[in-house]
Amino acid sequence: MTLPSERTSREIRAGRVTRRPPSFAVMLVALAIVFALAWMFFLRSGPAATAPVVRGIQGTYTWRAPGTSVGQTGTFSAVAGGNAGGEAKSTAVVLGGGPPAAAYDAAARTETMRVSHGPVVTEVRTVGAWPPVWRVATRSPLDYQGLAAVARSAVEDGDETVGIKPLKDGDRTVWRAAMTVDGKQIDVVVDQETGIVTWCSDGKSTFTAEVDWDSPPPAGASYSVEVPAGTKVKTTDDDTHSYAPSAAAAGAAAGYDALVSDLAPDGYRLKAVATTRDDLRPLSWFSDTVISVPVASTGTAVLELYTRGLSQVTVEQVGPATMGLWAKVSGEEGEPAPDKLSYQESTLQYGALKGATASTWYQESGPSLYVSDARRAVFITGALTRQELIAFAEGLKPVPASASR
Repeated sequence: MTLPSERTSREIRAGRVTRRPPSFAVMLVALAIVFALAWMFFLRSGPAATAPVVRGIQGTYTWRAPGTSVGQTGTFSAVAGGNAGGEAKSTAVVLGGGPPAAAYDAAARTETMRVSHGPVVTEVRTVGAWPPVWRVATRSPLDYQGLAAVARSAVEDGDETVGIKPLKDGDRTVWRAAMTVDGKQIDVVVDQETGIVTWCSDGKSTFTAEVDWDSPPPAGASYSVEVPAGTKVKTTDDDTHSYAPSAAAAGAAAGYDALVSDLAPDGYRLKAVATTRDDLRPLSWFSDTVISVPVASTGTAVLELYTRGLSQVTVEQVGPATMGLWAKVSGEEGEPAPDKLSYQESTLQYGALKGATASTWYQESGPSLYVSDARRAVFITGALTRQELIAFAEGLKPVPASASR
């Protein structure tokens, strides 16, 4: 009779050892390691904060100036196509009257407003203003969507320059965000599911929205303003912007190839393109106070609008004439100040501006990016998070102006 230990020894010496499957304990250890790695690299990372697709919104709002009786109560409504409408009632008599009703027709690029000055009612129409979406004189949560994007970006990046606290507002889950933008303290509440702002305070005013979450307006909704018969109509054409049928056509009008991104987040589409005077760009991108320069502006800016649902992103770019002017006047291409909220720099790895340093920061219009080389400069701001901004910039490619011919 051979004992098990003796048989095993002979099998080892004879080289006839058969490998057995790992024990249950070893399998548990392996699974624990896999779970630990998943927790470190996935579960601990910030949640994706891409702007949700919201195609329509309506509700009521209040707006107040602290410590005064000045304010408004009103309604708002908007749809993804760009149309919007609203009515407002002032809580106090304000010198010069107010905008009690407004509507925007995106197809006609026309904003209509009914203004009352005592018994005198005037219908004011503004045609061709930029950007061609949701332009109403009354207030709505869309006025604060840049701040909502800042909150989403801070959540995604774990950015502690913006104070973020998840809370419950009734049956809704929200973020309460606190930030200091250009020396001004701003607090905002953002609905997590939709990315819609429901409350905002900047020390000078407080906005509160009651959103009708269950009954958004129909996708094709249009809006109009009712005025008494015989009302005087005042029409103003915005002659500072010239709309173009394509980016190539805008580039041809500006005298340089326009850049268009093919790395916009899913769902974003180029909705409109226009040209305008450069108006001291790029300095006006970085400062609310633009100083005059001793050389007349000679360049033309190309403007692009990308939209996705009720979210928007604007892209502004200038070409060789403007960059040459800045080099002559200031000896530099112009750069944002590093004291901007959450200022960071990244080197672009792809696209027309590959190798250039892109500056990103937060401002009221949303997370923003600036990048330039000797011949051109680009500024992007709106509803994209910081990481989406960088990807967007790396997708910028020139559209030859000759393509418009």
